[in-house]
Amino acid sequence: MKRFILCVSLVVFSQSLMAAVPMARFSKVIDSRTIVVERSGGTEVVHLANVAIPPQDEQAARDYLTDKLTGSFVYVENGNVYRSPDALFINRELAYGAYASSSVKMRVFGEAYSGPRATSAPVRAPVQVPKPAHRSRRK
Repeated sequence: MKRFILCVSLVVFSQSLMAAVPMARFSKVIDSRTIVVERSGGTEVVHLANVAIPPQDEQAARDYLTDKLTGSFVYVENGNVYRSPDALFINRELAYGAYASSSVKMRVFGEAYSGPRATSAPVRAPVQVPKPAHRSRRK
């Protein structure tokens, strides 16, 4: 009975914590260090903490932010921005210059598993392994 009460209280407590998480919807990029988010009907300007972008990389960083955050929710905590649901730490990505990498953009068209494949080789019957002969050691 104590375990049941403990389990129920953990579920209720964890759901109350999840309800308190201040998620916000990304709205737009102002510059490479500033974004705008929508939270409970109003907009809020968020300055990204610990991000320094060189002037020559400003446009690449803005494009990177727009690409990574468009249509997503973010968690904002003291200038640190995490994308939901995969918790990508946006400040870290900008600080390490992820906007400058020439990564290949991959797209998936169709299903990854399209069903069983036809085999051209015939299926063999299982091989019968003979059992070893046991000799009695009694004399």
